[in-house]
Amino acid sequence: MAPKLVRSSLSRKILGLVLLNLLLIAIVLALFAEWQFGLSVESLLLGPTRDRILAIANSLGTDLEATPHQDRDALLRTYARAYDVEFHLVDPRGQSLTASRVELPAALLDRMRIAGPRPDQWQDRAEASRPSDRGAPRMGPPPRDGPDKIFLAITAAPRSYWVGVRMPTTGPRGERGVPAVLLLRAGSIFNSKLFLDWRSLLLLTAALAAVALLCWWPFVHRITRSIREMDLATERIAQGLFDRHVSHDRADELGHLGEQINHTAARLESFVKNQKRFLGDVAHELCAPIARIQFALGILEQRVAETQQQHLAALRDEIQEMSGLVNELLMFSKSGMQGAETPLRHVTVGAVVERAVGQQVPGAGTIEVALVPQLAVVADESFLLRALTNLLRNALRYAGGAGPITVTARREGARVLLTVADCGPGLPEESLEEIFTPFYRPEVARSRETGGVGLGLAIVKSCIEACRGTVACRNRKPSGLEVTISLAAVES
Repeated sequence: MAPKLVRSSLSRKILGLVLLNLLLIAIVLALFAEWQFGLSVESLLLGPTRDRILAIANSLGTDLEATPHQDRDALLRTYARAYDVEFHLVDPRGQSLTASRVELPAALLDRMRIAGPRPDQWQDRAEASRPSDRGAPRMGPPPRDGPDKIFLAITAAPRSYWVGVRMPTTGPRGERGVPAVLLLRAGSIFNSKLFLDWRSLLLLTAALAAVALLCWWPFVHRITRSIREMDLATERIAQGLFDRHVSHDRADELGHLGEQINHTAARLESFVKNQKRFLGDVAHELCAPIARIQFALGILEQRVAETQQQHLAALRDEIQEMSGLVNELLMFSKSGMQGAETPLRHVTVGAVVERAVGQQVPGAGTIEVALVPQLAVVADESFLLRALTNLLRNALRYAGGAGPITVTARREGARVLLTVADCGPGLPEESLEEIFTPFYRPEVARSRETGGVGLGLAIVKSCIEACRGTVACRNRKPSGLEVTISLAAVES
């Protein structure tokens, strides 16, 4: 039986579920923080970089006081190149305080009105910043340093991230304390000089993934290892092999399941062995009466009239049929019972194939052999010979007249693949997995004249398994059946 393709391993599914769980937890925590503590996208983006932005604004404010009004645009461009963002200096209404004009989006102006001082405060500050009668400019009230001193606005078409910092500046005539808003415009939040540092984000993601792996990987690995072990054991049980046992050292349901699998395998092995022993015993007990019948039939042929000889011939055919069945049962029982204890030796494939071809009935069909010289396997020569003999006999019986029977052998890695292929009609797909079952015969081989008793391929399977190998079959295209034997190769 071919192993079923596993599209996605269980460990990947569990780890993917863990990562999805972490993501959902992060989303839920973010929603809870917004609801309970008033945290928003603005606070998340500006919180880690608030001090950096304030430092930039303070540095720029100092430079603006020392820079003539007409040179402010050049100063802002210098800062823009240094921090890879656009710098604009406007009043609370959005009017530029430099020589360059700037058109601000309506969403940004609305955000500035929410974050900035009231219009009556603009007038108060403007009056306070006018020169006094003595000619010295009066200092306006210090800027309010509340939660809205720094704000964030996100605008679309094109998508931009605006950071505003309320700060006092000097007017065109040198008046001080003029309310102003420093605007910093970035095209992405991953601007490492202003917002998030993507390298820090990657490190955080890697750290979270590492913590998840450290917590979950040992647990997932142990579970999937136990399941893989059970999968391999049940696969071999389905193939009729009961030599693989599952470790049941776990103290949970998987450990109990492994113990039950071992118990089931032991029971099935006992049933199969008892069945084969029973068949062998029955066949062995039948040998003596069949031999006596054949002896008596030989005496009877000498004493019966010529007109009765045809009836004796039919009787002899029946006895030969019974004798062949008994021999098949004996061989099946022998290969199944002695398989595990059979000593294996180095066997030359070419010599065994030559002997198997020589045992076939001449004229039944054409057999073509194509082997790599001196190719050798680890097997029992008698079992391998019987398996090849049965395969060739079946191929000649059902497809001998459809074309040549080809026998090939090649090495693939540590295995040797020995193939017997014909050009006949093949088998129904549902019969390919059952054809090696004892006494199974497909519909095309149920007649007595063309079909056997259903033990030929079962003997092939038991003989090859006694050689620690495997056997499988498939339909050829456009027609034909191909049986492949896999055996361990002799290391050169």
